Amino acid sequence: MGLPMGKKGIAGGLAWLALGQFFVLHLVVQSAWPRPYSWVRNDISDLGSTACGAVGGRHVCSPWHAAMNVSFVISGVCIAAGAVLLAGTLRAGWPARAAAALLTVAGAGVVLVGLNPGDLRIAPHLAGAVAAAAGGNAGVLLLGVALRRAGRPVGTVGVVAGVLGFVGMAVAALQLAGVLGGLHVWSGATERVAMLPMLVAMIVIGAAALRSTGPSSTGPSSMGSSSTDSGARRRTG
Repeated sequence: MGLPMGKKGIAGGLAWLALGQFFVLHLVVQSAWPRPYSWVRNDISDLGSTACGAVGGRHVCSPWHAAMNVSFVISGVCIAAGAVLLAGTLRAGWPARAAAALLTVAGAGVVLVGLNPGDLRIAPHLAGAVAAAAGGNAGVLLLGVALRRAGRPVGTVGVVAGVLGFVGMAVAALQLAGVLGGLHVWSGATERVAMLPMLVAMIVIGAAALRSTGPSSTGPSSMGSSSTDSGARRRTG
């Protein structure tokens, strides 16, 4: 027997709020580096690398890599779980269903990244990273569309985050092709443009879901029901 709509919204919102642990662990793990970690030059995945040395022209040495890889796995599970639960509360047709599928793929990709540090198993690590970026940005953009169709202004956050993410991915592709100074110069910065906006959007949407399903909510516990329900109340009032 499935969760009622209200409980799905609460569970999904909590799952996405839990993505905040990624940012906390990011700061904690980078603080343990013997040399300063650079948000411009160092990739996010460098925090999960198990060995120390030079990689692509940048220094990598992450003593607390295990904590970061655990954070990747937890984040992936939270992304997928939150997407399925929150999309289930929307009455917005195919965009919500497509968003749930894409974000589930993205979550699986992040789990793959955490289970396969880049310095140990590069092929599955890269596959996971591509799935996370492409699926995540497309998914959060479509979820934003679904939320806006359901009368939720917070959907704009998802749309903007998805667009920013695709811009970051496009710039990263140009760097890989040897344009814009080469990948090693700005790889950390462009990866963050590709990945972090969608994570922030999920946290914001998760918080909005909790507000809309909380005890102070005036309508049924569904992220997509406010406009429809308020109209129904006007017709029957």
